[in-house]
Amino acid sequence: MRTFACCLGVLLIAWPGRQSRAEDALWMVPDAPYRATIILKDPAKIADAGIAIQLPEFGQTRADLGDMLLVNAKGQTQPLAAVWRGEGQSAILLAKELKAGELYYVYFGGGAMRSMLKWEPKISLLMETRRLPENAKFDSWPDMQKTWAAASVVDGAGFVGSIYQGGNPFGESMNFTTHYTGWLQTSGTGELMLYTLSSDGSFVLVNDRFEFGWPGVHSPRADAGTVHSKKVTGSPGFTKIDYYHAKFGGDEAATVLGWQRNGKLEAIPPSAWLHPGEAQLQKIEQSHGWPLPMVKVQPDSYLGYSGRWLTEARFTLANVIPDGWSAEWRFDDGSIVAGAECRRILAGAGARSVVVKLRRASDEVQGVKNFRFPDDLRAALIKNPNDIARYLDLLAHEKPEQLSKAALEDDLVFLRDFGTDGQIAQFAGPWLGKNPGLDDPMWLAMQLAQLRDMAQTNPSQAMAVLGKIDPKARARYAREFNTLELDILVFGLRDPSVEDRAKRLAFENPNSDMERLAKVRVGDLFRLTDRYPQAVSQYQSIQKTIVDETAGRKLPAQDQAYSITIRSLINRDRRREALDRLREWELKHPMAKFDSDFLLLRGRTLIVFGRWNEALAELDSFKKIEPDSPYVIDTDFYRAVALDGLGRKDEARKIWSEIATKYPKHELASQSKTLAAKP
Repeated sequence: MRTFACCLGVLLIAWPGRQSRAEDALWMVPDAPYRATIILKDPAKIADAGIAIQLPEFGQTRADLGDMLLVNAKGQTQPLAAVWRGEGQSAILLAKELKAGELYYVYFGGGAMRSMLKWEPKISLLMETRRLPENAKFDSWPDMQKTWAAASVVDGAGFVGSIYQGGNPFGESMNFTTHYTGWLQTSGTGELMLYTLSSDGSFVLVNDRFEFGWPGVHSPRADAGTVHSKKVTGSPGFTKIDYYHAKFGGDEAATVLGWQRNGKLEAIPPSAWLHPGEAQLQKIEQSHGWPLPMVKVQPDSYLGYSGRWLTEARFTLANVIPDGWSAEWRFDDGSIVAGAECRRILAGAGARSVVVKLRRASDEVQGVKNFRFPDDLRAALIKNPNDIARYLDLLAHEKPEQLSKAALEDDLVFLRDFGTDGQIAQFAGPWLGKNPGLDDPMWLAMQLAQLRDMAQTNPSQAMAVLGKIDPKARARYAREFNTLELDILVFGLRDPSVEDRAKRLAFENPNSDMERLAKVRVGDLFRLTDRYPQAVSQYQSIQKTIVDETAGRKLPAQDQAYSITIRSLINRDRRREALDRLREWELKHPMAKFDSDFLLLRGRTLIVFGRWNEALAELDSFKKIEPDSPYVIDTDFYRAVALDGLGRKDEARKIWSEIATKYPKHELASQSKTLAAKP
């Protein structure tokens, strides 16, 4: 289950930056670089609850919000209380009073401590969540106190209607801790019967005194006989309530504070709590009319694959960048992107952050955005080719050398199964540069992808790099590296020395698949160099060593079965299984390369991996061996794909044009026409 959660949102109307100081009202606090214009939206029903002012925080406020100053249109300072600040998230304030229809201004930024006219509101009902610290305990109230104090990673905070929550609205709904603080309207109630339902532990304080709780790890299920409850004494007018909660793991996160009314147990309704009024944010300005370094995050989709998360998102600014300004985005995974906006794939789950820097000559301003992706995003599907293509395209625009090891690994898990060797190699190099150990399950796959990609255009270099592989690693993964060496010698270099290498491998690996594969590759060298009699002789000599009670009568049916299976695997994008079946096929019947469509299918499969050079070699060979095959058009189509992958685009377009023109009714004609028209 996807466990992302939204951070506290702020509705903001963005105004274009001006080129001078804001002109619609006198800038009344000269040392404050930012100003928010607000107006009363809803008054408070109880004056002591105040008027909530919620501002986007973009790294320009003090941690204690001491830079905040509220003034009216005449510049007169108004009472203001700082409630909560989350860097890159939001700042929550409570004004004592705002008059209907009048404009007010909150000045902030610059790091200065300003003379805020303070007051003491009844803060209600505020919910804050934090990450559960390591070794957290909540088997008693003292344990819970220590756990809350040690929880240094804050998810978020905001005013809520009641203590009736099914999860964490500010972060992941697992391994988190919560504190609610608020005031109940208890005038004339006297004694109260309160109860708690929670998963896991919960603790209730009344007027700052611990009264009761439901400690430990447990389900939220209870009935009238088992519910944890207590009679407490309410205060005249209002009673202060603090409710602490801890959730271990990720199942059934819940918090409920209830009371007994008319003999029934029920959750305390929102109407019983004090709630602040609400101010409406109209705009935020910079004193010199500079653009605001405020980031908008627009997630488009997510992809969950093999225990990893990838999210497709767009990052823009709250207002248009004026001429002369530039923007640079610095993400927490190391990526640095220039431009007024950027769209990329972010790897991993949990809280994320990005810093945007805006520059014009010697002027510079920056902002930060801390965010989480919501859990209601559209899911991209691995069975949808368009989704996979879009994710691959966005990853192709990344600069892997900038990314953290964790981000590279998440990207590579996806690329390993869906990208070409070239796309994998783009990320594999930087990842290997971070020196993962031989025991890392990805180490071998990344080495092979790099070398196979290199072999497509520079097989000599690939052989040189292969020769420098650490001897311990070479010995540990001898089968894989020996197979690669044979492939490069034959398909990349057409090197006659492969005969001696094959003899040595056969001697070192008697009666094994490696012995047989080495001999098959010698036959492949003969075939690729147009020495067909020698190739046939080599393949037949291998065939004689394979036990076959039918004396070859089963081979045509076997070839057909392999052909059907592999075509199906290719069409279902199960390329690794297709490659494994091809290897199995050539070891059981080497002569299939002359007697069936093996070479066409191997060429098609290699194309999916981006092994263009090997694919072209096999397809060219198939066309020479089977010039009258019913698959000639298919062969030419995929030859063009391989040529295009090798950068020989003119040759590829010529082939596609001929197919579209000469064979307009062929199933590949329409696709050929489209590809031929591509620039």
